[in-house]
Amino acid sequence: MSEYENIVAEKLRLKGKLLDVKAGGITKKKKQRKHFKQFSTEINSSDITKINTENNADGGNKMEARYDERLTPAERRYLEQWKQLEVRRLLNRANESHRDRVQRFNEYLANLSEHYDMPKVGPG
Repeated sequence: MSEYENIVAEKLRLKGKLLDVKAGGITKKKKQRKHFKQFSTEINSSDITKINTENNADGGNKMEARYDERLTPAERRYLEQWKQLEVRRLLNRANESHRDRVQRFNEYLANLSEHYDMPKVGPG
C-alpha cells in the first residue's frame, strides 16, 4: 500500500515545482491588484466645458509657441522653407488634372530603359 500513498488527484502539471502532497499540495500565489487612487474632488460638467472652450479658443497657438521657443534660428528657417515648399507642391498638384498626371507618367515609363533587353556584347 505504500506505493499508492502519494497519489495526486489534480491535473497533470508539466512545469514548475514538484508537488509535495504531504505538505499541503499546491499553494497558489495571490494576484496583486493595482489600486488606483480615486480623487475625492468632483468635477462638474460646466467646469469641463469651460476648460474645453479655453483650449479651443487658443487653438494650436499655445503648442506652436511652446515648440518654437525650443528651436534654434536655423531650425526655424528650415521649417519655414519646408512649409513654403509644401504649399508650392500642393498648388502645383492642384493645378494639374488627372489626365496630365497620367500623360506625364506614361512619358516617364516610355523613357525608362527596358530591363529585359539583352545587351549586345561581343561578336555573335
